[in-house]
Amino acid sequence: MAKKENKIKTMTKTMRCEIKYNKEIYKLLGDIQYEVYLLKNKATTLSYDWQNFSFSYSERFGQYPNSKELTGQVWISGDINNVLKEEHAKSVYSMTRETAVKEAVDKFKNDTPEIMKGNISIARYKRDGSFPIRAKQITNLIKQNSKLYTSKLALLSREGAKERGLKNGQIDVELKTGNGSNVILDRLISGEYKLSDSKIGKVKNKFYLLVAYTFTPEKVELDENKVMGVDVGVNVPATLGVNFDKYYRQFVGNGKEIADFENQVVARKKRIQESRKWAGKGSVGHGIKTRTKAVDKISGKIANFKQTKNHNWSRYIVDEAVKMGCGVIQMEDLSGISEENTFLKTWTYYQLQQYITYKAEEKGIKVIKVDPKYTSARCNKCGHIHIGNKDNWRPNQETFHCQNCNHKVNADVNAARNIAMKDIENIIKQQLKVQEKHSKHAMKYLV
Repeated sequence: MAKKENKIKTMTKTMRCEIKYNKEIYKLLGDIQYEVYLLKNKATTLSYDWQNFSFSYSERFGQYPNSKELTGQVWISGDINNVLKEEHAKSVYSMTRETAVKEAVDKFKNDTPEIMKGNISIARYKRDGSFPIRAKQITNLIKQNSKLYTSKLALLSREGAKERGLKNGQIDVELKTGNGSNVILDRLISGEYKLSDSKIGKVKNKFYLLVAYTFTPEKVELDENKVMGVDVGVNVPATLGVNFDKYYRQFVGNGKEIADFENQVVARKKRIQESRKWAGKGSVGHGIKTRTKAVDKISGKIANFKQTKNHNWSRYIVDEAVKMGCGVIQMEDLSGISEENTFLKTWTYYQLQQYITYKAEEKGIKVIKVDPKYTSARCNKCGHIHIGNKDNWRPNQETFHCQNCNHKVNADVNAARNIAMKDIENIIKQQLKVQEKHSKHAMKYLV
C-alpha cells in the first residue's frame, strides 16, 4: 500500500537553554565539570586494567572472569563506580557520578575492537567536556516569561552541599530561551513532552542545559510514493519540487536578505572596533575584555539571524511536505561542496538541511540525501543530461534551457524536480550510458 498512517512511536531530541550567568553557580558548574573530567579518565584507565586482567585470566583458566563473583557487581561499571566514589567526585550528585562512569566504561567497551586493531586510541576526556544530568535531577521547571524559566538542578551530594554551606544539593538556576526553545519547555511543563536524561555543557564561556525530551510524533497521512525535492541555491536558499505535479514549485527564503544583514552587522562591528581607541575610561577598563565588550555583544547576531531564518524556512518546507502528503523529502548530499562554493561555505546550508531533517522526522517523513551531480544539468522534461557548453543550456543563473527538447524553465525548479525523482541517481547513470553509447555510434558515421 502506498499510503500509510504513521506508527505510534516515540522520538527523543535535544535542545539547549543557556544557564543565566551567576558567579557562584558558574563556579560550581566548573568544579563539577572538572570532577567529571577526572572521573571519566580514571574510569577509562580502570576499564583498561580490567580488560588486561580478563585477557590474562582467560589465557590461564580458559574462560573470562565472572564480574559478579569477583566484585559483587553484575556490570564492571558498578564496581568501578564503587572504587571511584571513595576518592573522586565525592561532592558530585550520585546520579551524575554513576552515569559519567557508565558512559566512560561503555565507550571503552564499544571502542575496544577498533583499539585492538590499532585503528583508534583509547579515549581521553577533555577538561571542558559536558557532564550528564539525569531527568530526575531536573525539577520545578517554572515559566517566568517567554524568555526566562527557572528550575532546580540536583548537582551536589550531601557532602558537597555541606562543604558549601547549603541545606541540600539542589541548585536554583535561571534558563534563558531562544529560537523556539520556550515552546519545548512549555510542552515539558504541560506534560505533552517527557523530560529525558540530559547534559550540561559549556560553549564560549557559557554553560548550557542540553535538554533531552521524548515525544510522540504527530500522526499524519503520508504517501511514500510522493516525493518532495529540495534544491539549495545561492539567491534562493531552497526551491521545492514534487514528483507528482509538474506545475508545483515553491521558492523559500531570500539569499540577499541574509547577505544584506551580514554586511550591515560586519560594517557596524568594524565601526565599533575602530571607535575603541577613542573610548572613554568606562569602556577601556583594565583589560581587553572591557575594551571589546561592545564588539563581542554583536558578534553572534549573524549566526543567530541565520539560525532563526533556518528554523522558519525548514518549518515552512516540512509543513508544505505534509500539506502535499509527501512521505519522502529528498535533498542534495552537499558534503564537500564548501570547498567549491564561497557562498555556501559561509551560509549554513547544512544547518538548514539538519533542521529540515529533524522537523520531517517529527512528522514521520523520511529524508533521503542524493548525489547532486548532474541534477542541475538534467532536463526534467526529456531526461537529457548536458555535459559541457554550459553557456548554452545555462545562459544565466536563473534559466535552464534544454538543448535537446528546447524546454525552458527556472534552473532551481528544474533541479528540485530532478531531486524529487525516486531513484534519481540510477536514472542519471542509465541516461549517461545511453548518451555515451549514442555519442560513440554517431562518431562512427563522422569518421
